[in-house]
Amino acid sequence: MNTTKNIIIASLEEALKKLNLKKPIVLTESKNFGDFATNLALTLQKEMGENAFDIANKIVKNIDLKKYKAISKIEVVKPGFINFWVTNTVLADLVNSINTLGENYGSEKKNSKGAINIEFVSANPTGYLHIGHARNAAIGATLCNVAEKAGHRVVREYLVNDYGNQMNNLASSMFARYQQIFNKDFPMPEECYRGGDIIDFAKEFYKEFKDKYKNVEYTDEIRKLFREYGRKLALKNIEKDMERFGVWFDIYTSETEQYEKDLVWPVIRKLKTTYVKDGATWLATTKGGRDDKDRVIIKSNGDSTYLCADIAYHAQKFEQLKDKKNGIIIDIWGADHSGYVERVKFSFEDLGYRRDQIEIILFQLLRVVKDGKEIKMSKRLGTSLTLRELMDLVGKDAIRYFLIDRSYNSKIDFDISKVSSADESNPLFLIKYAHARCVQLLEKSKFKNPKAKKFENQFAIKLVSELAEYPDLIKSMAKTYKVNLLPPYMLKVAGALNAFYSNSKIIGDENEESYVALIKATKTVLANAMKLMDLDIPDKM
Repeated sequence: MNTTKNIIIASLEEALKKLNLKKPIVLTESKNFGDFATNLALTLQKEMGENAFDIANKIVKNIDLKKYKAISKIEVVKPGFINFWVTNTVLADLVNSINTLGENYGSEKKNSKGAINIEFVSANPTGYLHIGHARNAAIGATLCNVAEKAGHRVVREYLVNDYGNQMNNLASSMFARYQQIFNKDFPMPEECYRGGDIIDFAKEFYKEFKDKYKNVEYTDEIRKLFREYGRKLALKNIEKDMERFGVWFDIYTSETEQYEKDLVWPVIRKLKTTYVKDGATWLATTKGGRDDKDRVIIKSNGDSTYLCADIAYHAQKFEQLKDKKNGIIIDIWGADHSGYVERVKFSFEDLGYRRDQIEIILFQLLRVVKDGKEIKMSKRLGTSLTLRELMDLVGKDAIRYFLIDRSYNSKIDFDISKVSSADESNPLFLIKYAHARCVQLLEKSKFKNPKAKKFENQFAIKLVSELAEYPDLIKSMAKTYKVNLLPPYMLKVAGALNAFYSNSKIIGDENEESYVALIKATKTVLANAMKLMDLDIPDKM
């Protein structure tokens, strides 16, 4: 559906074509002169060798108002701005269209775009999720929802890193904590996890097996038993926390199974830029100046490195996409993995895939603060603050909203006091309150299926213009992966609604039906946007 903004841009593009010109067009909302304005003529002065005012008039003369009926008036003002007014009927038609489309407003046809595999969170199954995983989950889940709205076929994937030595450390740590139930002086291994979550895991093991493995020798068989039990228990807790956080996955891929099913080595053999040195197999990642040194993928003792499995994993998940020509795979990593990006992209290219078909999103970590002091530790576990504890403190919605409210490369101080406040200092409160206000106004009105006819109220027109931006926002976020654009948009809509409500009579006004139709459309857009973030949508506050 074309918004009024898109219609105006199309009229300008056609005018430029008639003048044998081509220039990017920037259209802004105008506060005092018309509904929209552009400085296009000013940007053409040097190219055309004329003053902007004359150029603007030439452009306007080439706009066919009979064709672009949404434009009611155009005016050129010095030094060369072009101001546009849109017709009331176009605004009314937009509002009625939103109300007809409902939750489909802003959506592209399902599966009309290429397939996307988005892998996110992928925490090692060695304990509870902590706050460091929260931002990854918030970004990934929202991006998946946005991509689906934009028409992509989305696969949500969690890579279970259960092959490396960290799983052996989990097993030995659990074994020691289990033995300490019977003998408090049983020593912890040198390399171990000391968090309280491992104590919880050992207690769960005891509930099932009692003293069956008391004082047994720590053999390979016992290690495998504790390793697998700990893995399953960690994943069970991860899935439980993710479900509470509003996040789910289509696929859980086990790294161990990649080796057991012989899915790694066939891929590694396809690499073109490997070589053997000192008994080890290396990947020439310095080729093209993209890495500071080449990387070992198979050690001299025959053991594979993490990079080795990762290369095979990326190839495998790309091959599983149904539409490989237009398909994309996306990883979401913490910024501490920045040095790993080029190695993965290089290997992906080396296997014959296009570089633009793999995207790696890096995000900065966060600090949780309260009363100006950082909260680092879990009071109960003595480790990093867990996601479940943070949800207990502020709820999932505050975490989901505020962790994508900033650009990915911005560090976040998550202030518990601020995000918990139920007043105008909290943007999430304002957004939810705006939705609840819409519900209350709709309940008060006698018009239960309202149709918009015209809008002359400047605050109503401003609100309509904000609602019109929603489809373009979806497209932009799906293209750039910048889901941090969503919270400020919702806040803009809430602000425009509050301005309309504060400066207008709605119920009982002679134009009540049109205004109530606008309120209904606003409710729809706010609800649609909140669903993208898996937020609870209140009818009352």
